[in-house]
Amino acid sequence: MTLPRFLNREIIISLLVASFPILCLAYGKGYNLPPILLLVAALGFCWQFNTINYTKQVKWVLGSFGIYFLTYLASTLYYGVSFSEIDMPSRIVLVLPIFLLLLLYPPKINILTSGFIIGSIITGIVAMIHIYDFKTGRAFSDVLKNIHPSLKGYMPIQSGNMAMTLGLISLTISINYLIQKSWWRFTFSLIAAFLGIYASFLSGARGGWVFLPLAVVYLAFSNRRLITKKIALVSILVLGTAVFSLSQNKEITTRLNSAMNQVIQYQKGHDENSSLGVRFELWKSAIYTTEQHPIIGAGYQVREVLREKWAHEGLVNSQVIKNFLDSHSHNQFLEDLSVRGVIGLTALLAIFIIPLGIFIVNHRIANSPQQKMINQCGAISVIMMIGYCLSQAMFRHNSGIIFYSLMTVILLATSISMREKQS
Repeated sequence: MTLPRFLNREIIISLLVASFPILCLAYGKGYNLPPILLLVAALGFCWQFNTINYTKQVKWVLGSFGIYFLTYLASTLYYGVSFSEIDMPSRIVLVLPIFLLLLLYPPKINILTSGFIIGSIITGIVAMIHIYDFKTGRAFSDVLKNIHPSLKGYMPIQSGNMAMTLGLISLTISINYLIQKSWWRFTFSLIAAFLGIYASFLSGARGGWVFLPLAVVYLAFSNRRLITKKIALVSILVLGTAVFSLSQNKEITTRLNSAMNQVIQYQKGHDENSSLGVRFELWKSAIYTTEQHPIIGAGYQVREVLREKWAHEGLVNSQVIKNFLDSHSHNQFLEDLSVRGVIGLTALLAIFIIPLGIFIVNHRIANSPQQKMINQCGAISVIMMIGYCLSQAMFRHNSGIIFYSLMTVILLATSISMREKQS
């Protein structure tokens, strides 16, 4: 007996969705292929989009993502710069047909969760190969790409942050298996969580570690009714073991000690050209620029002129500006604020706050552990991306904006579909 036609479509689309976390960090630009295939599939089914129930939540998602792109377009037109500036943010609009496709054919939960778990495991294995076999010093670094071509396309900060998200999503999934008392799945997903998080630490992407405690607290609070004394004891032992293991890793402790030393030296007025020193100087420059152009921002070209002005006036380190004149601000919030003003910052906050709000609301009314799990995964993904954006302009890189936008619409479509089915 053949499977119904719609079921075949659902399975194929679910497999395409699951391939995203699996391939994301399996090789240098693994995050590129699944979105392309999903977009092609979405265009093939666009004639069915009029059958979708366009609820308030769906409209809020479409509106916030669309407005974010429009702020880039308006800034480009206003300042008369090259249209290449809207190439990167166009990704956030291109995922909207995928969002609608997934509302038509929601991903199968078992396939989706398997994709996250497998992806997290692959991420951890790849990171360990980079560190212990290739001797790159930092996982996901392409410094030895001429010797090891497989390293081409990686960026340690971007990749390390993505690894952290995959690890925490696997941790969230493990809680669901714990509720179901599916012990082998719980163990497997817990191992996946450790490998994903460990990969982030091996990358040395320190900005990805800042919100890790917040994510753990969120998960503990969201699942507080399930926490017994036994579970609490086991959790403390597992976390303690993990922290101890990480504290014994030379690469990780070196990065942490380096960060502490750089902050101390910067406070003394020294070493402004260090990794953190450069960030602090660029942040200062962005703040000064915002004071000059608070509403619509300065645009990219004027921002460069103003950076040279701040350096000439001694407000920021001239050597840093010389080396990073056309660089982003290493903070997505300050980047959008300085380039597109309060309007740009508001649009940025919207693509965080609206999805996060949907996940929280849907989690509150969910009546099944699976629904709660999906919404917790979505909330974790958004929370962690907010943390990453504090020390990196994630959306100024192809990997960052694709990862966040596609991950968000996958989990949003699943969450909204489950809510509609419940109703």
